[in-house]
Amino acid sequence: MTPKPAFLQPQDFEKAIRSPDRRLLWDGGMGTALIARGLRLSDESPESWLWTHPEQVAEVHRGFAEASACVLQTNTFGLVRLLVGGQLPIDPATGRPASLGDTVDRAVALALTAAAACGKPAPALVAAIGPTGQPGIAAERLAAAYREVATELVRSGVSAIHLETCFDPVELRLAVRAVREVASALPLLVSLTVTHGQQGLETPLGVPLFRMLRELVDDPPALIGANCSQNADRMRGAVSALAQWAQSEGRRLPVLARPQLHSGAPDCKRKPMEPSPQRFAEQLVRLFDEGATAVGGCCGVTAAHLAAVPQAIEGFLSPLTTL
Repeated sequence: MTPKPAFLQPQDFEKAIRSPDRRLLWDGGMGTALIARGLRLSDESPESWLWTHPEQVAEVHRGFAEASACVLQTNTFGLVRLLVGGQLPIDPATGRPASLGDTVDRAVALALTAAAACGKPAPALVAAIGPTGQPGIAAERLAAAYREVATELVRSGVSAIHLETCFDPVELRLAVRAVREVASALPLLVSLTVTHGQQGLETPLGVPLFRMLRELVDDPPALIGANCSQNADRMRGAVSALAQWAQSEGRRLPVLARPQLHSGAPDCKRKPMEPSPQRFAEQLVRLFDEGATAVGGCCGVTAAHLAAVPQAIEGFLSPLTTL
């Protein structure tokens, strides 16, 4: 792999996201971008493409960077789930499962070299970790998987670790503790996925938003966010609620909003430009009014959607800033 170029260090990244006068743009949806390029979730994972289609992963990262995203996320969302299930990607050169460390190294190198190739300032590189979505896994086995993945991410030198799409309070509590044990020197970011349900804002499991936040009171993350499940317009309520929590009891946390293109389950058969990039960008920047300090995209959000954000924000709020 190409040597890793420079990128934002953890302490500088945390200082940047906490700066009150910054408006930051995160990247978009990696998994759905790879599906659009031919990834078959029936027998492949996005992480497997780090080995079989690295040029496609790099192209997605490069597109986000060229669209002015100053925060890129590694293609590592499913690593804990894959590790627990004994399904780490296959190394085509050997026909055997690749090591976790080598897979992380590929994810980091592809993101950073792609960003460097488009001549942009060194980005922040945030390591994405998603939930397993598999109830019933023994707690120690699950905690060990989180620790193992986080240990490799720390070694790789990422700017921060991001637990995202969190919807189960039990797994969230376990994940935060496990990651803190081995990655205390890195900023820990947490994004929840919530919808409008019978109890108001709740996760797909029906867990109220306040119940999820209760797991973070004693050990708040460096950033709180919402991602997936809702489009930009419907996410306004969740962002407002998170912003109120983030500013209460002296926390003063930054707030990230990464909606998906459409509300509900991701539908990769829809036309990728509906809504149009301009319409999505207009809805996205309004989340700054609800208290977001950083915005980006999740499932279905492409580089074209992000590229429309700088123009949409002109004359509406303070301009987007780089790190």
